[in-house]
Amino acid sequence: MALGNIKKNNSSDCEPQFKRVLWYLIGSTKGGANRARILELINSHPANPNQISSELKLDYKTIIHHLSVLSQNGLIITDNRGSYGATYFLTPLLEKNYNSFKEILSKIGKK
Repeated sequence: MALGNIKKNNSSDCEPQFKRVLWYLIGSTKGGANRARILELINSHPANPNQISSELKLDYKTIIHHLSVLSQNGLIITDNRGSYGATYFLTPLLEKNYNSFKEILSKIGKK
């Protein structure tokens, strides 16, 4: 369920398609809890996979998998994709709609 090109609207509400992607990736998949933790960490400070793995105490390969899923769906970005130590950031779209992410977490009981 890739995000693709979402047309921006002028309202302050989260774009419906973007919110569906968030629900799918965070609320309705087995890895949603770990993806939410990764997004919260990256929101607090950009990090590379090794840092994320250490801070969240998750296997490095698990982190790489989730970073790939989050990146493919337009939630995180990096300038050095594929290179060791690439630092990940939230996309501007997720930064703008971070409250919707937090709302989803509260509804599924993760925050």
